[in-house]
Amino acid sequence: MTEQAGSAAPTSAATPASGGRDVADTMASVGGSKWWWVAYGVLTVIAGILAVFWPAVTAVVLAVVFGIQLFILGIFRIVAAFAVPDTSTSTKIIGVLIGILAIIAGVICLRSPVGTAVILAIVVGAFWLVTGVMELIAGIAGRGERSRTWAIVSGIIGIIAGIIVLANPVISAVTLAWVLGLFLIVHGVIAIVSAFSDRRAATA
Repeated sequence: MTEQAGSAAPTSAATPASGGRDVADTMASVGGSKWWWVAYGVLTVIAGILAVFWPAVTAVVLAVVFGIQLFILGIFRIVAAFAVPDTSTSTKIIGVLIGILAIIAGVICLRSPVGTAVILAIVVGAFWLVTGVMELIAGIAGRGERSRTWAIVSGIIGIIAGIIVLANPVISAVTLAWVLGLFLIVHGVIAIVSAFSDRRAATA
């Protein structure tokens, strides 16, 4: 009786670990798919186009568009951080931090959509500047990782966009829409190109 009880214990204890492993594997599988980033890139380009070509744009419309885009970015970055097994720990941490910051910034935009263009510019500009620096650091530190080049490019563009917006926070909603919208279009295209470039590198 004692031996049977003892042999049953490891089996029951292994069940939660197995379940946790399944979740991690699922996240890695989804986040590692090129279509995950293609979908994000397409959504980002659409958000940019809406911001640039939306007629009679207002701060409320901008806040909603960018709030949704930042929230989606946060989810994508957190999942993607666990997608590639050979990614360094520092790169994973930076990816998760960017995801968390994106979700926070997105929630701020969505909770205060009646804010002025100045407030929206400060929130989004500060987010892009900080995450741009983090992306640049991750790209430089991630030696040998497939997405290193695109991380550096994305980081530099984020820093430039953040500086431009923060240097001119007192601008109209239309001007802000143009600046932020163009950045989103470029950022979305980079995400799509990066997804296919990484795929080619993986199969080479």
